Amino acid sequence: MSFTHTKFRTIDGIELHGRVYPAARRGPGVVMCPGFNSVLTMLNFPECASALQKHGITTLLYDPRNTGSSGGQPRNDIDPPQSVSDLSDALSQLASLPSVDSAQAGLLGMSFGGSVALSAAAVDPRCCFVIAVAPLMDMDFTSSAQRTRVLRKCMQDRESQVMGNSPYSLSVVNDKGESPAGFGHGIDKERYGRLVSQGQEIAPGYVNRVTLMTYYKLAMWTPWPLWKCLGSGDGKGGTRGVMFIIPGEDAMSYPDLQRQYYDEIPESAGFLKRKMEVEGAGHEDVLGDVYLDAIIQGMTEFVECVLDDSL
Repeated sequence: MSFTHTKFRTIDGIELHGRVYPAARRGPGVVMCPGFNSVLTMLNFPECASALQKHGITTLLYDPRNTGSSGGQPRNDIDPPQSVSDLSDALSQLASLPSVDSAQAGLLGMSFGGSVALSAAAVDPRCCFVIAVAPLMDMDFTSSAQRTRVLRKCMQDRESQVMGNSPYSLSVVNDKGESPAGFGHGIDKERYGRLVSQGQEIAPGYVNRVTLMTYYKLAMWTPWPLWKCLGSGDGKGGTRGVMFIIPGEDAMSYPDLQRQYYDEIPESAGFLKRKMEVEGAGHEDVLGDVYLDAIIQGMTEFVECVLDDSL
């Protein structure tokens, strides 16, 4: 696994830190976008980057703003539209690398990062292709009553910040393996509850907290209509392909919903759609060692097809 450390700035001057896994020769490249409040060491991302590198695809992965080693304040404040914007700056960094043909630069995201990558590709015509692994579709609270309770707390926190106080934050997962905000579903309660209760690190550099206002921002984010723009280009001057990798046993982002949004992306001349179903895989282990080789092969074949001039 050969990589170099890198850093780059966003349009508003925030310094983001990451790694570059350069391919042996100049060619395609991909920016990898991790999951919700995640850092680059999670979800087997380094192993995935190394495997793509061996297949001739340069990979850039980074800690998103406000997390890990990257800059930004408040810490662990997750803003989906800002994440989309930052991904375009990461694409600029990728395209500037000697081992990358800027016309062959794409995006790859997993979970929340998959939804961010799809959105970024829909608004950035420089993106040649996008791969979404288990893209997070159901971003809502467990009930409408819980949604109201959390948003009421968000407004209290907003008023407090206006008065000069620090943002309120809370655990992403508590010692019962549950979301204190009542957001989302399908988490491995036993595993995460054990890690949190024993004070163990979930991943190097990971902080098990987010700002309360993160949930206010998530409540406003409904990106899926934007994804219908992915296939609306001319096939040459914009994104030329989209791939969904769907874990068959995904409990955090229901497979049927992933398939629905994939089907809603329009077909068009010069635009490649590809869907890969991973039987037996769950949301968090889909890029694990059991499935990784087959997934990398599928990704590589997809990129090769997108870059084929006869498409």
